[in-house]
Amino acid sequence: MSSQIETTFLQGELYINGKWVSAPNQSYFESFNPATGELVGRCAAATTEQVNEAVTKANEAYLQWQNIPIPERAAYLLKAAQLFDIRKQVLARVMTMEMGKVLTESLGEVGVVIATAQYMAGEGRRLFGETVPAGFPDRNVRMVREPLGVVACITPWNFPVALASYKIFSALIAGNSVVWKPASEVALSAKIFVEVLDAVGLPPGVVNLVTGSGRTVGQTLAEHSDVKVISFTGSTEVGQKLAEMGCQTLKRISLELGGKNAVIVLKDADLDKAADGIVKSAFTTTGQRCTAASRVIVERPVKEMLLQKVIDLTQSMKIGNGLEEGIQVGPLVNEDQLHTVENYVKTAIEEGGTIVSGGQRVKELGGYYYEPTIIEDVKPHHTIAQEEIFGPVLAIIEVDSYEEAMEVNNGTIYGLSTSIYTESLHYANRAAKEAISGLVYINNGTSNAEMGVAFGGMKMSGNGHREVSHHAFDVMTEWKSIYTNY
Repeated sequence: MSSQIETTFLQGELYINGKWVSAPNQSYFESFNPATGELVGRCAAATTEQVNEAVTKANEAYLQWQNIPIPERAAYLLKAAQLFDIRKQVLARVMTMEMGKVLTESLGEVGVVIATAQYMAGEGRRLFGETVPAGFPDRNVRMVREPLGVVACITPWNFPVALASYKIFSALIAGNSVVWKPASEVALSAKIFVEVLDAVGLPPGVVNLVTGSGRTVGQTLAEHSDVKVISFTGSTEVGQKLAEMGCQTLKRISLELGGKNAVIVLKDADLDKAADGIVKSAFTTTGQRCTAASRVIVERPVKEMLLQKVIDLTQSMKIGNGLEEGIQVGPLVNEDQLHTVENYVKTAIEEGGTIVSGGQRVKELGGYYYEPTIIEDVKPHHTIAQEEIFGPVLAIIEVDSYEEAMEVNNGTIYGLSTSIYTESLHYANRAAKEAISGLVYINNGTSNAEMGVAFGGMKMSGNGHREVSHHAFDVMTEWKSIYTNY
């Protein structure tokens, strides 16, 4: 496989049963670079019939794939890790062209894909069952994990391939087959991802790619009786709808949803470290992360000093096309997201907030750029303190104590990631216990997950399932209890 992009225009077809396919009258949708407005390429829009075919072929492949010894499945993932490393530059560049994140971030994301393939291959040797003492003589009792069947992986645009790798690789090593629906904004990145899996030589039908709309592709997958698992990352609203549709056929449904993450800064904190962690958490990926910090909850005595440090770091960030060297903040993914951010900032001002940095579209750059924005005088009940923005907007909320800070932190419908900066073991340990969130960081920003550590949220940030670690197998397998009388 070439490590260079051969053309500036890319085309993606559907990948079903080990072949790239399209119908004679296939419809296509276009992908545009949010930094420049230029056309990147086009991808096939799958019909209901094509989605059904993908599920049928995946189900047929599953019947064979589940019987392949797990070390052999692991070998496919290890080979994929090698090929992803070869195609790293190509895949990273297309990701940046499609959704705008800076190239260094895209390269890092491909690194996560490689690490996930290696990790899940290793987990294949640890898909342990259990044995328990029998209550009767001459009997053995054991429990084993069994794959479920066809897994529908539905992934967002902000991490085009890393989130897919979490889902797809854990599904495959467990013995399931996959039908993948990526977000349309990053369908070409998905094409390159699947090209690697195709080159690995996976049996036909084990992995299938169906691009297109949520209304057609997503709904068909959610309602299909042969789809046994839905693994979804995206908005809480869409996740709720998928759960409603999927429950009709008693699917296993894993939802990784939105967040309204906060950094708590107590008056004893190292303010330089706190400011650095806040800015990285708030504005990396232009704030388009489910774990992005969108609230700073700071004790009043250090608020002004912290705010100035955050402003200085923010205003030193270079905004521009993510393919250019030295850029730290790229564009928002599309025009709709740009308007969403503008409306949230407008609402914040109407409700009494004060812009202290940013607050404007960067029109001279031509793309969907918005300045990293900091707003103070925000109250816990204000809209920007409650709703997920998914953009580079940071709300500053003042409090008088740790207790008030934790009350504000927990006072949203979400519970994904909480960060606290403090030199106090007392407050650090209280925060670890009292924060209602799936992730808690002490003296670190809100967005810094590691491989092998369970990832997921509480409350409306998810439905209790976890990814990234071996806990993913709680979604991808089910238990079978075996009684042997001898």
